[in-house]
Amino acid sequence: MRNIYLFVVLLLSMISCNEADLMQYSDIPRVYLGGYTRAASQTFFYDAEDVVWDTIYVYVETMGGPRDYDRLVSFRQMTVYDVEYVVENGVNVDSTVTENPYNAVADKHFVAFDSEEAKKLMVVPANEVSANIPIILLRDPSLKANEYYLTLQLVENDEFKIGGVQKDVEYAITFADKLVEPNFWGTNPYAGGWWLFGDYSTRKHEFMIEVSGERIDDEWYNTKVNGVSGASNYYQAKFKTALDKFNNDPVNIESGVAPMREIEGDLTSKLVTFK
Repeated sequence: MRNIYLFVVLLLSMISCNEADLMQYSDIPRVYLGGYTRAASQTFFYDAEDVVWDTIYVYVETMGGPRDYDRLVSFRQMTVYDVEYVVENGVNVDSTVTENPYNAVADKHFVAFDSEEAKKLMVVPANEVSANIPIILLRDPSLKANEYYLTLQLVENDEFKIGGVQKDVEYAITFADKLVEPNFWGTNPYAGGWWLFGDYSTRKHEFMIEVSGERIDDEWYNTKVNGVSGASNYYQAKFKTALDKFNNDPVNIESGVAPMREIEGDLTSKLVTFK
């Protein structure tokens, strides 16, 4: 009986401590990434030349209840690194880590997070517990040549401590002024663009735009394909039929552009195909 009594007392003590810890944790204002999205791609490719900036919104949620004033949400930029592995007999035996040359530059590729302009916008509004935080991207000429990477990390400030686990505090943005691979494409063999359209290539992406006359991006996929009855089969058939027509056009064959390859004129380049 004594052992049972001690066990019950210990259990009640643990429950009491956990409840106290939870109340203390949830009572402190904290911020973390809400929803399920942890990455975004953006391009100025479709925009008129006079468009010089664009916005990506990062959704955040908070703990600790609302306040009657706007509360600043702070981010810092994380450096993106490339890792190259040395493989021997199928085993990684060494690696080299180098900084990616296309990390976005503050006030060149995006409005700096510590600028007064950004601080006025990057807030959870009064009496709210969530917000879409704007990240302002700038259309620098360098974006026409390369994709740039902006990885954000939430950081503590006077208003918020950080809540959630690591995946709830970091957000990766890829952007350019040319076609970029949309997030929906991915590499999942059971879902997304890979499942519907096969491997990604810029030429395939261009061809899909030419055939459909539509912006083939995440918004297109989320609103016109994903979950829309019959849409997947429709677009698969549309693109495959158009490619067959292109490849069998005598003029295209004579000029050497058919069959279509990922890099036009390079006979070693992979053929463009659809599932």
